[in-house]
Amino acid sequence: MVPDDELTAEDRAALGWAVSSDNELTTGLVERVRGGGPGVTHGELAAISAQWQAAGRPPPERHVHRTRLTFEDGTTVIGVSFVADDPYARDEVPSFGLYTDERWSPPWPHAHVDWPDFGLPSSEESFRAALEDVLERARGGEVVEIGCLGGHGRTGTALACLAVLTGTPASEAVAWIRANYWPKAVEMHAQEALVAAFG
Repeated sequence: MVPDDELTAEDRAALGWAVSSDNELTTGLVERVRGGGPGVTHGELAAISAQWQAAGRPPPERHVHRTRLTFEDGTTVIGVSFVADDPYARDEVPSFGLYTDERWSPPWPHAHVDWPDFGLPSSEESFRAALEDVLERARGGEVVEIGCLGGHGRTGTALACLAVLTGTPASEAVAWIRANYWPKAVEMHAQEALVAAFG
């Protein structure tokens, strides 16, 4: 297995493309990881990288998210993705954004959580504090959004953790996010484990 901290930016780009395009090489991998099995192997990564290179190194397929979620306690937060023709185009400009990808630099107030793609937040304490700030803002009437690059793994995980903080049992939060936000949200077993332990 390739440890998360050994995945290069190129590896992560190839994996993102393969997962978003339902590549045949990742179907079994995603199911294995979601089922609690090990992550990507060196052989799988090499095959995915070769296909990605042969395809011309395309970006992940776009699923543009501007998805409003209302949690169990009535708090509303918007899940967003960066991959869009104009990542900052909105029908309603947010009051605040919390982002897990360094590409985000919107014109509205925002903060970042250090969190590599296909990984975990570098500091769970800082991550929790950032989510608590988002909740306080949203409960105060601000329009708040959370986003990463594609809006699935990191965004889905953050939204699942918010679901826990707003009253959804930790054991049900990932399923709730997949049912109410995006079916492929929360991409890695380690991300599911983070949600399960978040309560």
